[in-house]
Amino acid sequence: MNIRSLYRPASPLARALRIQPVVFGLCALLSLNALAVSSSLQPEEIQDAYSLGQTTNHEELAAFLNQYEHDFKYPSDNPVAFVQSVEFQTPYEQIVLRSQRTTQYTKFQAAEDYQANPGLVIVRVVASLKTGYSGPAPAADSFNVVVSQTKSIKPRKVASAVLCNPYNWNDNPVGTNCVAYTREILLQFDASQFRPGKATVTVAPPEGRSLETKYDLDKLK
Repeated sequence: MNIRSLYRPASPLARALRIQPVVFGLCALLSLNALAVSSSLQPEEIQDAYSLGQTTNHEELAAFLNQYEHDFKYPSDNPVAFVQSVEFQTPYEQIVLRSQRTTQYTKFQAAEDYQANPGLVIVRVVASLKTGYSGPAPAADSFNVVVSQTKSIKPRKVASAVLCNPYNWNDNPVGTNCVAYTREILLQFDASQFRPGKATVTVAPPEGRSLETKYDLDKLK
């Protein structure tokens, strides 16, 4: 027997069949790496987020949250409407926020709440009218919010709620010290809609100039 026949080169078809699983594996890995926001937090990451929300180190907690919430001062041109804050809530930060708000919250509840909606990303905008404004309250859809990465990203759901309405006290939560009309706009996305890099949030109030702020998603958890 010719020894070379024992080491006959594989046919092109056989080589292709061996390569395919490797290619598919690499594609799957690349697709996971291409997501900017993780919707697959490990138990230890959930624990870390829960612990951060429960911490008594207020400086550490504030430093973390400041990466996600951008606060703005009242503009110098004295507009009727303006943006108070914009917040990009990743699944990780949502755990921190829920843990922060109550001492009765447990790590088991944190894990359950996360598993109920692991891919949820929320962009929260708080807009207000200037103190002393005496005109009519703006319509709920008059605050235009756009989230984009090279092109606009359509939210899965949009909700809006009045946080303070000095013109109608029935709109205000109990115990609210209401001075100026304030509205919250919540845009819900899926983590898979975002890619690495920067995301831009643009807010156009019904009256006043629009505001733009950016988030480097590669630096957020």
